[in-house]
Amino acid sequence: MTYRLLLFSEEIENFVMEIMAPPSTTFHELHELILRECAYTEKGNHRFLICDEGWKVKEKIYLHDTGKTSYDEDLYLMEDAILDDFIEENGQHIAYIYDTEAKSTFLLELVETIFGEKAEKVHVSRRKGTPPPQFKDEYAIPASDAVPASATLPAEASGIVENMEEDTFEDDGFDADEIDAEGFEVSEM
Repeated sequence: MTYRLLLFSEEIENFVMEIMAPPSTTFHELHELILRECAYTEKGNHRFLICDEGWKVKEKIYLHDTGKTSYDEDLYLMEDAILDDFIEENGQHIAYIYDTEAKSTFLLELVETIFGEKAEKVHVSRRKGTPPPQFKDEYAIPASDAVPASATLPAEASGIVENMEEDTFEDDGFDADEIDAEGFEVSEM
């Protein structure tokens, strides 16, 4: 069995990647693939948010133990969590936070479970467009002696930062009904 996932960005409309992954893929392997394919660096506490069909967060999977997990929340780490334990059915939604300062995300959707085919390892099978920059100039990670990044965010971004830790992954410009995963055209690699 192989999972076929589509990864896309709200920031760059023409960017999409098709990812093929065996069910035994760890979220850390998926994280590394995304960073490598987008030429991003591992800065910050990247995380995956397992969401329901309305993008309400059900589980959080962290890169590292931040020590900020509440006592009633399960702690899942990327190196231990595998896709098969969190993917329930086609249409499963996952958000991946790749810039923790600006709360920039990719959205992933399981578009197909392919039975009778087994991918050897997680890989990008097709892609279209150029990914957004990992860090925005106005959200650049400051030097250790600089003012904290949260103090330099523009007013319109501060609400995003505050709302990202809530139990719902929302964005004013995002409508789950507008996404047509089958409508994306991606070129062969």
